[in-house]
Amino acid sequence: MKDSPVSQRHDVLATGHPGGRSRWRLARDLGVFELKLAVDGLKDLVLAPLALAATLADLVIPSASRGMLLEAVLRIGERFDRWLNLYGLRRRGEARTVLDEGGSDMILDYIESTALDLHRSIGRRKRGESED
Repeated sequence: MKDSPVSQRHDVLATGHPGGRSRWRLARDLGVFELKLAVDGLKDLVLAPLALAATLADLVIPSASRGMLLEAVLRIGERFDRWLNLYGLRRRGEARTVLDEGGSDMILDYIESTALDLHRSIGRRKRGESED
């Protein structure tokens, strides 16, 4: 399997001993975890009132369909949790799209790759080098 440009950058930046994590990798992993925790908190802020509203609506609809709206909210939360993959380890190459389980990692990889490219481009301009 081919390494992504982001994983190649980590290999270049890694300075730790073999088998250990570099400081950069450890700081990056912490940053990703903290960002995912923040997103998970926002999900909770949205789903809590949505679940309450769904339950209240379920109470006034006929008994044959009662609970349908709350179950829909629970399914949304469950799918989001699988997508966010909050406690999962990095699984590069496994998620095929951003909608797959762990797809949030693909978005973070793209953001990181773009930021590193921009940083390098600015550094080359400051040194007067031409871009590749």
